[in-house]
Order: sequence, then C-alpha cells, then structure tokens
Amino acid sequence: MAEETKKTNSPEAEAENENKDGNKGGNKLKTPGKIFLIVFILAAQVLLAYTFVDSSYEKIYGFVQSISSDESVFYEMEELIVNPAGTNGQRFLVVGISLELSNNKHLGLVRQHEHGIRHNMNEALSSRTVSQLAQFEEREKLRYELAGIVNNAIGERSVRNLYYTRYVMQ
Repeated sequence: MAEETKKTNSPEAEAENENKDGNKGGNKLKTPGKIFLIVFILAAQVLLAYTFVDSSYEKIYGFVQSISSDESVFYEMEELIVNPAGTNGQRFLVVGISLELSNNKHLGLVRQHEHGIRHNMNEALSSRTVSQLAQFEEREKLRYELAGIVNNAIGERSVRNLYYTRYVMQ
C-alpha cells in the first residue's frame, strides 16, 4: 500500500495527471500564439475587404448615389377606405398616403400601375384587425409593407418613404 501511494505521488504520475486534465503541458498552442493567430486573421480580413471595396468602388459609389440622390419626387395617392378584418362592415379605416419616390421615371411607373397598387394596399389594410391597426408598431410595419407593395408593382426599389397623410378609424 505504501508503494502505491509513492507511485501516485511521483513526478511522472503528476505530470501525466496534469496532461490528462489539460492544465499544464497539454496546450499545443500557447497564449501568444493564439493572440498572433487572431490578429493575423483580422488583418487578413481587413486587407481582403479593402481590396474588394477598392476594386469595386465605382459600382458601390454608383449604387449608393442612386439610392440617395437629391431628386426625390412626391406622389399623393387617393385615399383608401377599407373595412378592417373581423368588423363585419361596422367599422372602417380611411388612409391617405403620400409616397416619396427616387425620381420622375418612377413617378410614371407608379401612375401606370396605380390600380394594382391600390388593390394590393386595400388587401393588406383590410387583412388587419382593429387592434392591429390601432397599435403604433403595427402601423409602422404596415408602412414598410405598403412601400414594398409599391416597389414590387413597379419592379424597382423606388419608395424612399411612405407617409400617412390621413389615418382615421371609425
């Protein structure tokens, strides 16, 4: 029994136990090596991103300018009157909408597709319940949905903003 105690307390046995636990001597990569590897990967990513942006700068700049040009145009749509879902015609919503569009070309496209746009907006509005239409967060979600309807109808991302000029529920 004394021999077994000696064997387990020998320096070789302690080193073996420490290697199994991974506390000492078991780390293949030391802390400075890990830090160097992380810094190297980050530097490589920065260099790669810089190279990509530098080679595609003209395309990126053109895209950003097309989105944020100063040539915005406003279009006032005719008011929409809908019955919210679940009201059996007892309640109604009147919504006036003004669109801020990117340019005059898109204004012509909106006018050309106005009947389909109004139809899809009517369906989106009438599918909401009164409680949904009364909540501010839901109205904001609805704004983005209505802007998406216009963008899908004309086939381009033109709507910069959609404003409620009138929002009355009875």
